[in-house]
Amino acid sequence: MSSFIEIQIPQQKLYDGIRFPATVSPRPETPFSLSHLTQSIKNERPFLESVLLKSGAILFRGFPVKTASDFNDVVEAFGYEELPYVGGAAPRTNVVGRVFTANESPPDQKIPFHHEMAQVSIVCLS
Repeated sequence: MSSFIEIQIPQQKLYDGIRFPATVSPRPETPFSLSHLTQSIKNERPFLESVLLKSGAILFRGFPVKTASDFNDVVEAFGYEELPYVGGAAPRTNVVGRVFTANESPPDQKIPFHHEMAQVSIVCLS
């Protein structure tokens, strides 16, 4: 049995019968620590990737991720090759590992709607 369950939240949108973003949460009967979360990601990567491929995005809700370092541990648990932040018009600062600040442009600067991976020429799951 998976440690994760798909849940619904009011902010999700429905596109062609598919909820976006997919949202996963810990099973209520499963006490989750950060190490349990990262190990579950490693063990259940095929399940999580199937959810990701169906929906296009996964939102994790209700997990014990409290710091930037915790978030980096979660990112690392997936085992994906790093896509380093190179260039781009937005100033960003590395917080820890693969975690960066959001756009640090001054508040008076307009940021056009975009996808964070829009400037990456090739993206693949491996």
